Amino acid sequence: MDPFDRFLRSSLDETLVAQGTLPRAKADELVSSAAQAGEPFATALLDASIVTPWDLARLIALHYQMPVQPLAGYQFDKDIFTGLRGDMLHRHRVVPLSSFGRTRTFAVLEPPNRLMLDDLQEACGPSLFFFVAEAPEIDRVLSERTKVVDATSDTSWHKLFDSAEEEVTRALKDGPVPPTV
Repeated sequence: MDPFDRFLRSSLDETLVAQGTLPRAKADELVSSAAQAGEPFATALLDASIVTPWDLARLIALHYQMPVQPLAGYQFDKDIFTGLRGDMLHRHRVVPLSSFGRTRTFAVLEPPNRLMLDDLQEACGPSLFFFVAEAPEIDRVLSERTKVVDATSDTSWHKLFDSAEEEVTRALKDGPVPPTV
């Protein structure tokens, strides 16, 4: 039996539709929007103001049997983010909390899906435990503790190539530079 089966039995959108919180058509629209944006469904749900961050955390805690972990004032282990890619944490909106033996604990925005589980198990091993936390706190912790470099907007690396190109052009124009001793 998969220890994460309770997360995978029904997706968050299916749960909200079954509870009457969200019409199926609106859920499909939000699922599509989230997929196009490359973000979790819960992000689209919150952006559309369907539920508040607290209501979402409470719903997930009750339906998926996950404890709630407030992140305000949480004391993180010193090296808890070490070995975890910032882009993966941001993509899944997941925050590492602690380690207990071989078990790593995480705060999540929504119940883990197969992709999140695979990414985390690859990085941390098979023993994972999840808490649910409110979206604003997850976002705050991720912005404070991780950095994601966007190559399209961060063009500072272009300077390396520009200076190398100038040096090569100068060397071709001026001839070879004698070695210094």
